[in-house]
Amino acid sequence: MSGEGLASATRFLVLALGTLYALAAVGGHVLVGLDSTRDIVLWTGLLLVGAALLFAGQLLAPPGTLSALLVSLGAVVGGLPLFWTLLVPIAVAAVVACSVALARRGAAPA
Repeated sequence: MSGEGLASATRFLVLALGTLYALAAVGGHVLVGLDSTRDIVLWTGLLLVGAALLFAGQLLAPPGTLSALLVSLGAVVGGLPLFWTLLVPIAVAAVVACSVALARRGAAPA
């Protein structure tokens, strides 16, 4: 995959995963049926922190190591409550691998 293709695919996947985390934080506890306040706080907190780190790494941080670190941490932290699903762990692995690959590629020579 070319550099621009990998960058645009990673950007889409990061934004989609961040949106999924935010939506799951808001309405997921109703569907999952969490009973205790501790479970609801952990569910909501981990998903919102994960979404915030994903968005910060993708939209606010300059491309490179810091962006890859924020995106990877956000993907893993937000993926913890959703580890039981099949798609989210695969998406987390893809986001981490792509963001690290883009960070290692560095800036293109002028």
